[in-house]
This record gives sequence, structure tokens and C-alpha cells, in this order.
Amino acid sequence: MAKSATKKKVVSLKGRTEAWLKTHSEAKKVVVETDAKKITSLKKDIDKQQKIVDKSDDYLSKASGYNDQKAAYDAKAKELADEQAKLSKASKKDKKAIEAKIKGIKKDKASVATTIKKITSSAGYSKYWNQRKTAKNNISQDKGTISKKNAKKKNDKKTAKKYSDAYNAKKSKAKAKLVKKNSAAIQKKIKKAKAATGINAGYTTAVYRADCKTSRVFMLGEVDPNENNDQNHVTHSVDAKDSRITHGSRSSKQLSGTYYLKGNSFREMDNLYAILQGWQRKNIELVIRGFSRWNHAYISSIGKTTLYKNALTLPVTFDYELRAHIKSAKKSKKKTIAAASPKKGTSNSTKKTVTIKSGMTYWWVAKHYNVSISWLEKHNKWSARSIPIGAKVRYK
Repeated sequence: MAKSATKKKVVSLKGRTEAWLKTHSEAKKVVVETDAKKITSLKKDIDKQQKIVDKSDDYLSKASGYNDQKAAYDAKAKELADEQAKLSKASKKDKKAIEAKIKGIKKDKASVATTIKKITSSAGYSKYWNQRKTAKNNISQDKGTISKKNAKKKNDKKTAKKYSDAYNAKKSKAKAKLVKKNSAAIQKKIKKAKAATGINAGYTTAVYRADCKTSRVFMLGEVDPNENNDQNHVTHSVDAKDSRITHGSRSSKQLSGTYYLKGNSFREMDNLYAILQGWQRKNIELVIRGFSRWNHAYISSIGKTTLYKNALTLPVTFDYELRAHIKSAKKSKKKTIAAASPKKGTSNSTKKTVTIKSGMTYWWVAKHYNVSISWLEKHNKWSARSIPIGAKVRYK
């Protein structure tokens, strides 16, 4: 009885912690990056091996009959690859005929290979033929490995996205939960402070983080608050009349005043002052509830001037600003369209072709224009055995 295929273990992400998801999400991302590096390395090796093939072909083209036989061999190799591709997609009734055709192509290919071996059997040519054969085998193996690596990379990317999405969803959920919890705590503290009497009374302004990352709220006394709004107007002059305004824009909006911060000791008040300074340096967006009610405030300047028994006097200036959300531009996959008239020195201006006449082959073109046959095959759409008369073959 045939063994059943081993099923790939599916890891459930349900119930995983945020830390676990972050660690594994980063690990999966590294796997995808490793896949990409391996594919790049294989492509570089293919280029290296192709140079060996081109160099060998340039030397072997001197051997009588080599170019024609090589062209025939390459044509059979392409025909074989095409039929093998058909076989993988063919229905059961068509497979037998395709398999028979493949068998015949392999036989023809082997026969051509034998002829090439005879042509290159001399000491001077056999070295280059063996180098070419080894390089071609390496290219074939590299291409097969790249195909497998691309399939693996595709699956790894799906897995990495699955872990990343799970981590981001968990993170967003935890953040929303924290914000809700801290918001409730902040409002509770504000309500308690405003209801205080006696020595704890006098809190008129609440300042806290707009992102509610913490439940910290500063309850400050407010003295001589002053809010300023400046507007710039763009105008143009009119003959014998008042100037006309075209548009206006706010240049600044500020709230300044003297605030007092209470505490049980100077050390406690100084530590709280340091936190406010930290919010200023880090450009933390704040909410103000007092003389002004702002949802988007930043501390422009802050200082400390007078120390009472249980209060520290702070001159503070707030700026009203909306935070900018800058998005990085995505790289376009579309190719840039070249200008209608190419500049001198571009690749288009150096292309040269020859019109094929009866009896002309790639070998003839290679010999007359000092170019390798492999280059001609790479830069022209016709196979070596089927160049139509009248076709324009590029040789530069």
C-alpha cells in the first residue's frame, strides 16, 4: 500500500500573544529576504556561466561545421523543451503521442551531439566544448533551482503576510483597548480634581496626551491665560480703491499663560516638570481642557519661575498645530516611456541590422561582422535553422 503524503503542519495564530506574533512575523520576513538573496545569487551564476558559453562558442565557431550543428542542437533543445511543457499540461489521451515525439527529439538531439563531439574532438577544441557543456548544465540546474525558489518565495510571502496581518491586528486591538482604558482613567481624574475642595482646589486646566498612551493628566491652575490667532491675508491693489483680498491663511494660533503645578514636595514637582519638558522635546500632541479647549496642542515653550510651599509656577506657551501625515512614494513597476527623439549615444542609435539573403546564416553574419552566434541568437527572434529571407538580423 502506498504511503499517504505527509501533510504540512498548519500553525494556528489564534490566541497568540502580541510578542509571539511580532517575533515570528519578523522571522518569516527574514525567510522571504533569504529566498530573494538566493535567487539573486543564482541569477548571477547564470550570467557567469553564460559568459563561459559565449567565450567557448566564439572559439568553437572556427571549427568547420560547428556553427550549423550547434544551431541544429539548440533548435532540438528548444523543441524538446516545448514538447515537455505540452506534456505537463496534456490530457491523458494526448500524452502517449507527445511522449513518442519527445523520444524521437531526444534521439535526434543525441545524434547532433555526437556529430559536434566529432567536430570538436581535436585537442584544441575539446577543451572548449567540455567547458561549454559543463556551463550549459550549470545554467539548466540553476534555472530549475530558481523555479523552485520562486515557488517557495511565493508561499513564504503568503505565510509572512499572514503572520504580519495577525500581529498588526493584535497590536491595533491592544492599542484600542489601552486608549479606551486610559481615556476613562483620565476623565475620572479630571472629574475628581475639579470636585476637590480646600487645599486641593484650584485646578482649572487639564493637559494630557492626545494618543492616550498613558493615563497621566496634569491638573494645572491657570492665571492670565491669553489666546492669540494670527491670519495672513494675500491682497492686490486696485486703482483709486481699497485693495482686494484674494485669500487668507492662519499663520499661528497660540495659548500662553502662567500655570501652577501642585505637589507634596519640590522633588515631586520637579519630576513632573521634567515629564512636561519631555513632552515638549518629543513633540507629543496634547489635549488642553481649560480656558482654551484644544485637541491638537504642542508645548512651544515652558519654564519654571517661582516655588511656593506646595506649588511650582510655570510660564507655558502652547501652539495649535495639526500633525502632518507624510506617506512615502511607492516605487512604480511601470517602465518609463522614452522620449520621442532619443539623445545621441543611446542604445537605439547604435543598433545595426543586415538583410538576410539566400544562403546567409548566423554563422555568416557572425564571421562578417565579428560577433558571436550566441549573441545573435539572444538579440534576434529567429532560430538558427529558420531565418527567413528578407529578415533584418541585428548584429550590433
